[in-house]
Amino acid sequence: MLFFLYGVLILNGLIGAFLYIMMHKKRKIFSDRYGMIMAMCASGVLSFALGMVIEFLNKNNFTVITILVLVISGTLGITFGALVKFQSLLSGFFQGTVGGVMGTMFGAVMKNPSLCNLPSESLYTVEQSMVIFSLFSTVLVIVTASLLLYSFRV
Repeated sequence: MLFFLYGVLILNGLIGAFLYIMMHKKRKIFSDRYGMIMAMCASGVLSFALGMVIEFLNKNNFTVITILVLVISGTLGITFGALVKFQSLLSGFFQGTVGGVMGTMFGAVMKNPSLCNLPSESLYTVEQSMVIFSLFSTVLVIVTASLLLYSFRV
């Protein structure tokens, strides 16, 4: 299970790095509006996926992991937002931190459904849900990256 989650984490990180490299090469053709939308989409989805998988990998200390995810996702948002102008940097930072917090909270609820007064499930069902939602978030990252890269051609 850990090997799978580390693989998903690395895959999402590589997709994010590839997307940033492709965006950085073509940053001169961005308008302000496109830059803001691109920063919000990329940082929000990547931060959500990374926050969720990092929370799945966490065993004990929830506070430290939440702060770590906030720093990573805020940096991710600033990185994508800095491709254009200051307003896209702000929106990228905001969307990145919100996506990171959402991913962390979603991962915590998946691991312990009783946090939201949901019925507790067996360990097998929790691990199965972790695999399903990790794969879903990876597919969501791939689709978002594909749509952002496709928008260059249109």
